[in-house]
Amino acid sequence: MIGLLITGHGHFATGLGSSLKLITGNTENIAYVDFEADHSTDTLTENLNKALDELKSCDGVLVLSGLAGGSPCKCAVECKFARPDQAIEVVAGSNLPMLIEGSMMMGAFDSPLDMAESLIPTGKDYIIRFELAAHEDNAEEDGI
Repeated sequence: MIGLLITGHGHFATGLGSSLKLITGNTENIAYVDFEADHSTDTLTENLNKALDELKSCDGVLVLSGLAGGSPCKCAVECKFARPDQAIEVVAGSNLPMLIEGSMMMGAFDSPLDMAESLIPTGKDYIIRFELAAHEDNAEEDGI
């Protein structure tokens, strides 16, 4: 089973966690690390390492972070390379649909890389813009 670690600025991680719990109820093998205004990058790295330690029993860990190049992403990448014995992948630009799908498929993957490659299209597919389209009545339709 692949573990998930969610991180980002402010309460991005715990906010996604709150939404995930409401939608799926799944919280096993998932850790959340917020990067709050009063945290240094050293504090962030320490918190990421604690979370990675908690997920050490997993076959690997997929880190879903907010902004590419932001401190949570950068520190997660640094943690990945500081832990060569733990399979870790980091994805930036994460969103709730990725987390929902990932939490429901954690046992389906043997590698965090495979899981990352599966979830990235999900994240992209759920970024859509809604627009109002004109409705045309069709007498042949039954209205449903």
